[in-house]
Amino acid sequence: MSGTINSLGLGSGVLTADLIDKLKANDTSQLITPIDNKITLNSQKSQALDLLNSLLTTFKGSVSALDDDSLYQKRSVSGSNDGVSVTSLSGSQIQDFSINVTNIAKKNVVESAAYASSTELIANGSGTLNLGIGGNNYTIDYTAATTLADLKQAINDAAGTDVTASILQTGTSAFNLVITSKTTGQAQAISLTDIGGQLKDTNLLTPSTSSATFVAKDDFIAATGTSGTLSVNIGATTANFAYSDTTTLQNLVDNINADTTLNTKVTANIVQYGANDYRMVLTPKSAEVASAISITDNGTGLSASLTTGATNNAGTLGIIQDAQDAHFTYDGISMTRSTNTITDITYGMTLSLLKDAGSANISITQNRDQIATEMETMVSNYNTLISQLSDMTAYDATAGKVGIFNGDNTIKDISRQITKLITSVDSKGYSLPDYGISLDKSGVMSFDKTVFTTKMDADPDGTEAFFSGKTTVSALSVTTTTDGVFTSLNNLINSYTSSSTGLITNLTKSAKDATTVLNADRAKANALLTARYDTLQAKFAAYDSIISQLNAKFAPLLSAINAANKTTTS
Repeated sequence: MSGTINSLGLGSGVLTADLIDKLKANDTSQLITPIDNKITLNSQKSQALDLLNSLLTTFKGSVSALDDDSLYQKRSVSGSNDGVSVTSLSGSQIQDFSINVTNIAKKNVVESAAYASSTELIANGSGTLNLGIGGNNYTIDYTAATTLADLKQAINDAAGTDVTASILQTGTSAFNLVITSKTTGQAQAISLTDIGGQLKDTNLLTPSTSSATFVAKDDFIAATGTSGTLSVNIGATTANFAYSDTTTLQNLVDNINADTTLNTKVTANIVQYGANDYRMVLTPKSAEVASAISITDNGTGLSASLTTGATNNAGTLGIIQDAQDAHFTYDGISMTRSTNTITDITYGMTLSLLKDAGSANISITQNRDQIATEMETMVSNYNTLISQLSDMTAYDATAGKVGIFNGDNTIKDISRQITKLITSVDSKGYSLPDYGISLDKSGVMSFDKTVFTTKMDADPDGTEAFFSGKTTVSALSVTTTTDGVFTSLNNLINSYTSSSTGLITNLTKSAKDATTVLNADRAKANALLTARYDTLQAKFAAYDSIISQLNAKFAPLLSAINAANKTTTS
């Protein structure tokens, strides 16, 4: 078009390309420029809405955290401790308590006498060892070809769930078999009994006392129609047990193991020596307990298998560490556990005993520092959001500052509604300033951690209820839920940012839809102008040609007239 327009006026000097360009520029300013201005404004509003949505979402994140019940269930553990460790899960009981440890729980460790090498043979022929621990019995077979190393492996293969066997070289020609229980507690005492009787020595056997033969574990220990008491004697310690003609060998074993006097000194076990050959074996739990153990019948009906038929078995397997329960006091209450990691005193608290004679004074409190951190984050996000809302809706004639949403009451109402909730007072007369959150004259929020901490310490439940709400159930099972201030604020902001029905979401969609319409209108207007000036150019070109032809025809006449004028003048 420009090439044609540039040729206009050559004939007439009147219908020039500059004239058409001026006409088109005027029409463009009337039709296209207003649309472009609206598109630019809509683009700026869309960008502002995106920023506003981002700030609201960030603010909502901190508000949601303060509305979340789990935040108020977090716990802090503090206090002096020596040899005791305490951890506490969310929701655990808030409490102060003291711990005093007498002794921690320990594993049982037993050790054989030294062998010249790990390949030394342990037996003269084939037989079986019975390894007893924690009520379980494991059968360990051996032959005349079994070495100390073979025995170690056989123990690990058969009883590896409960014990670990290893060989410790204690000297140039000194190799000791060491067996360690895998868990702590006095019930984990290890006993080794030789059923085959083919071991070369007693190095691998625990000293014990065994009864004579019973047919089965549930064989009765007293004659029909009899009853009485029996005494189990271990050195100077005696414990008495009632029996009747319905008391079984297993009953007696269970009673001995459960007795608080004996269970720290001896372990009772039933070992099967062969078909219809079951024997009760009593094994000392510590090196301090003498191996001589006897049973006395205080009546007349007890089976001789437990008294005159009992046998003291030689054994030199040494006890390096006694199987031991943990003994401690919790707020002065004596307690015993088989483990040093204790989780059954109060919900969510784990108590770890680390050494004998340890002690601790512990406080489990609400983790107010984390709540305070969330408060500080919320305050910062609030100030950023409100500052941007103020800029977006501002009007300052003196400074010539006009916000992108000046005069838009929908946007202005966002800050009004948020501030209304921030400054609200609940039914009990509490408001956020009572918890250290306040607004100055300029609307800037601040947080006083000291005020908050004092309030939370004084009434942690009330603080949680004010912040995140509370649900109560009446005696008639009627449930009542009261929203906290951050619950209400969270719901309000969600009404702005919801991806489906949120105010900002809808405004952003409207702005983008309007831009789409404006772009279509601009395209139409531009096409109209193009068509109009293409037509006008064609007409101007035709008019210019006609004028040029008329000028050419008029030129001779004009020359004659000019010549006549000169003659007349002369």
